[in-house]
Amino acid sequence: MHQGWLAVLGGAVLLLAGCGGPPGPSDLSGRVCLARLATQEVLYRPVDSVAPDSRCQIDTAVRVSRIEAGLNHSAVMSCALASRLDDFAREVVQPTAVAELGQRVVTINHMGSFSCRGIHGGRHLSQHALGQAIDVAGFRLSDGSTVSVEHDWTALGPKRLFLRHLAQRACGYFSVVLTPDSNAEHYNHIHLDIGPERLCSV
Repeated sequence: MHQGWLAVLGGAVLLLAGCGGPPGPSDLSGRVCLARLATQEVLYRPVDSVAPDSRCQIDTAVRVSRIEAGLNHSAVMSCALASRLDDFAREVVQPTAVAELGQRVVTINHMGSFSCRGIHGGRHLSQHALGQAIDVAGFRLSDGSTVSVEHDWTALGPKRLFLRHLAQRACGYFSVVLTPDSNAEHYNHIHLDIGPERLCSV
């Protein structure tokens, strides 16, 4: 997540009212979580060390290459985020893509998950620094076409509706959902995280 999200926290109560109350952080961890990934058929490998900065530690770190759909490049994240992302892709992304676009999603294009950094360069860590967040830039569909947050969020047509419906339903799976409507820093991606804050900025 680019770090402008704190600017929208003032409207959190109103925004959350339309989201049905997103979940808090997942308590999945360790072997229990890895066993769930195996059941979900997520393709991953464990990661022992992620950063020299002791503040940036991931609970049960994994490098994920595929969930319900492939990722455009592998990403290091917490096991809990990988599991939640797979649930969201399986239960929301795929059925919504088929219903609204007539295609399945074959690849989720993302801009990264783990990144050892603070918000606005400050001391308060971003959820990316804990492997608890991912920035989704768009999707590649089974017919080879693409859906882009940057280009399709505001364009008229079914791709726009698809993205907005996904973002709205993401609030039932993730604690924080930020979109191009949140602020200018999110013009090209949807931020999803399972951290302790709660904000549905859709």
